[in-house]
Amino acid sequence: SSSSSSSAKNNVDSISVKVQFNAPAKEVYECFTVPQRVMAYTQSKCEVGTSPGSKLSLFDGSITGECVSATENEKLVWLWRQAAWPEGKVSTVTLTFEQAAPGSTEVVLKQTGVPAQDVHGNSNMRQVVEEGWKRNVFDRIKMVFGYGTPTFS
Repeated sequence: SSSSSSSAKNNVDSISVKVQFNAPAKEVYECFTVPQRVMAYTQSKCEVGTSPGSKLSLFDGSITGECVSATENEKLVWLWRQAAWPEGKVSTVTLTFEQAAPGSTEVVLKQTGVPAQDVHGNSNMRQVVEEGWKRNVFDRIKMVFGYGTPTFS
């Protein structure tokens, strides 16, 4: 499509991932907004909040940013960057939580503005970031909280 070729020119990429959890939307949402739950699966210090402008810090600060907006149990929008990204490069993460049935929630991740490479010259940033979400976030949530079989690991 024309939109993907124009984003390539701007040296940024977007990511889209859908994942199903065997849990109500409220519980899955809290895996991204309640520090104790985030720390349980990241095994590291974190800061998360739901007030616009509240600080985001995951995996001991290797990911930083802030909350743009939060709709309880439905949607989160974050500014999000990896420490190794070039100065000033910030992506936008949108997580939507759709409770398809009681005890079943579909999460859709959309991330835009991922730079083509990091400061170390790694040029597969989109793939690295996408794998990070799948293995270090979504699958770990499933394993730690018992919300289904890991899909990606």
